[in-house]
Amino acid sequence: MNSKLPRAAAFALACAAAFGFSMQAQATVHVTRGHRGAHAGATFRDANGNVTHVRGTRLHGDNGTIGHASKTTHNADGSVTRNDGTNITGTNGSTWNGSKSTTHNADGSTQHSDTLSGTNANGGSYDHTGSWSRDSSGTLTGSSQTSKSGTKGTYDSTSTAANGTITHNATVTNASGETYTGQTSYTKGDGVTHSGTCTDSQGNTISCH
Repeated sequence: MNSKLPRAAAFALACAAAFGFSMQAQATVHVTRGHRGAHAGATFRDANGNVTHVRGTRLHGDNGTIGHASKTTHNADGSVTRNDGTNITGTNGSTWNGSKSTTHNADGSTQHSDTLSGTNANGGSYDHTGSWSRDSSGTLTGSSQTSKSGTKGTYDSTSTAANGTITHNATVTNASGETYTGQTSYTKGDGVTHSGTCTDSQGNTISCH
């Protein structure tokens, strides 16, 4: 018997536990191991006929480490839910963390949410959150927020969808303090509208170029 199997199984079950999944007794586990990384997975079926797959991967090398875990559940009602989480750490101090969740319902509707954040070795940062849904007729609703900062400036944006209109607002400021603020909207049947202004570091309006 492969002596590495218990640790592989434990790794896969830990991935399931990380997503709050209550493990069942019946499971199949597969594992592959490399010189500088490992991958494990397991499949579970519950008494209601729902089938869940969990996977976990971890790689490490001279430039840092990467870890990823996912859980996908095929429910008896025809819906499918997937959760993912990723963590990256660089030897230079950079980091990246992200998670997302998506559910496809049997009626064709979908819900999705995600969170991303990261920093680089120069002190720059990135943050994003979003939550969206699409009903069975295809109508999209939701919102997201994104912000970035670094040596070249900052970027902040929001996107929203409601009542058939998708709107994106953005503010960009460069290292010199010049700022662009704009809005773009799309409505089916009416097309796209856009407006934007630029100011210098003193708040005076300048031409956008």
